[in-house]
Amino acid sequence: MILGIVFGLLIITPVASAQLFEKATFQETATIIYDGKLSNSIIASIGFETTSNDEIRIPDELIEKINNNDQIRAVLFTNAGQCVIGVTSEQQCIMINFDYQRLKGDGGIRQVQDTAREMSGEVIDDLKEIFGDDAEFHSTFIHTVDDTNMLLETSGTVSGRGAVSATYVMPKQSTDFIFTDLAGKLIPKDIREAGGFYSVSKELAKEDDSIISISMIKNGDKNLFMFKVAKENKDAIENIAKIDPLSALGIKEISRSDIFDERNVPLNSVIQLIVLTEKQSKIDAITTHAITDVTTLEGISQKGWFFSNPAGDVIDAKFLFGQDKVATHGELIIEIGEWDGESEMSFYSVEDIPKQDYESIEEFGKGDQSEGDESQYAVLAIIIVIGIGAAIFYLKGYKPKR
Repeated sequence: MILGIVFGLLIITPVASAQLFEKATFQETATIIYDGKLSNSIIASIGFETTSNDEIRIPDELIEKINNNDQIRAVLFTNAGQCVIGVTSEQQCIMINFDYQRLKGDGGIRQVQDTAREMSGEVIDDLKEIFGDDAEFHSTFIHTVDDTNMLLETSGTVSGRGAVSATYVMPKQSTDFIFTDLAGKLIPKDIREAGGFYSVSKELAKEDDSIISISMIKNGDKNLFMFKVAKENKDAIENIAKIDPLSALGIKEISRSDIFDERNVPLNSVIQLIVLTEKQSKIDAITTHAITDVTTLEGISQKGWFFSNPAGDVIDAKFLFGQDKVATHGELIIEIGEWDGESEMSFYSVEDIPKQDYESIEEFGKGDQSEGDESQYAVLAIIIVIGIGAAIFYLKGYKPKR
């Protein structure tokens, strides 16, 4: 009986543990934007975000100062250049952001500008110690549109309409130099040595014209810390009928960070693909599993694509690793076709990736359609899940540069 109980526990316990998944504070995201509508550019980025100051380390004293000032909404550093009007492409910025309406009170624009500069003075010395001692005050800028937000691919809290930025500038430095310096200061050694997305971001930072942005955003009772490297390949889109997202990052495969080993955190490593098209388009085919529900363990246990927006002039897809650690470029290929906006949407999903390449959807559908292989070439209806539960926290959208 005792042996039976022990044997039963050995079998049941791992199964029960496998049914649970965690929500880690550290999130890694690779975002690839195909802008076939406005700029004909491909924007690739690797971003890390967390609510833990142990994973992106901002000095406690600075965090306390920011949190104690109810007027400050966020702080941002970037070498993107031209962060606000009047800043040149040869400068980089430190921005302290406020809410326009809260600063205005009963006064006018002059009061907003004076108050923003005065309050930014309370934290700028601490920010200079991290990002550069030679930063000098440039201006207080009132954002009336979302241009800066789109440029930096950040949230509206950082630089969207209605935000006020006390802006400090300094001479621009190369992204690889900044990355080496700030990653060493802000990102713990165990993450830096864990490979995965971090290794890709390190290589991306070496690319010419890549940019880096680091921000801290107040988010209720917690702060959201973000570290991001991005690169725009201008006039790079020739055809969006067949997309290999990893090619924009110059890699053939990508792995999850080693820090997630032995942990069941399937939503903490995400590859996001956004496609902007001039005409209405839809997903025609994918070379891996289609995820229709990210709110259950069963739904996210296999690697595959989840479509937040599978058709229209904006396609938004997110790839999850499931129980695997590595995703190859062949597993991520997506085929896109025109859509009249009315006809039923369906696409080919192949559970086992074909060994040969296909030139078209028609050719993709031909081949051995024996009864044993029918499940591999099933035509699946796209299901748009309205309530995606916990994934709302993780799977965030990013806007393209314009």
